[in-house]
Amino acid sequence: MWELLKPFFQWSDTLWVGHLIAGNTWAFPVVETIHILAMTMMFGAMILIDLRLVGVGMRKESVSLLTRSLEPYMTWGLVIMLMTGFLLFSSEAMKCYVNDGFKLKMELLVPAVLFQFTFYRRVTRQDDVKRSRALGWAASVLSTVLWMGVGVCGRAIGFV
Repeated sequence: MWELLKPFFQWSDTLWVGHLIAGNTWAFPVVETIHILAMTMMFGAMILIDLRLVGVGMRKESVSLLTRSLEPYMTWGLVIMLMTGFLLFSSEAMKCYVNDGFKLKMELLVPAVLFQFTFYRRVTRQDDVKRSRALGWAASVLSTVLWMGVGVCGRAIGFV
């Protein structure tokens, strides 16, 4: 599969914005800091919802109301992460092409995003009385595992 994506990696490696970031001492660390702050914003909101789904904390607040309050933070965190992630990627695309940490991160990112906007969204928008406890636990555990995997693999990119 990755061999089919090689032309995309090669094209990304030629983008002017990637060369700008790679050629500037401060650009990569600044973009990476924004990337990590956006991840923290998204993950923090999601963890609050996940904890509520399993009955830990904020028990007087319904999951659906908490989700409506925190969903903008999750969504904007994800949007900013994807934008800054592409900027970071474009500054070293061919290095990413051979990096197993990057490959695993992308292999987890796709299902994490799909899960976030399908099953997880449906479960967290349901009224508490309509959602089974097992369904809440499943959504909570799976979202946490997927996004933690994305984060850990992202960190592994620098070491693999």
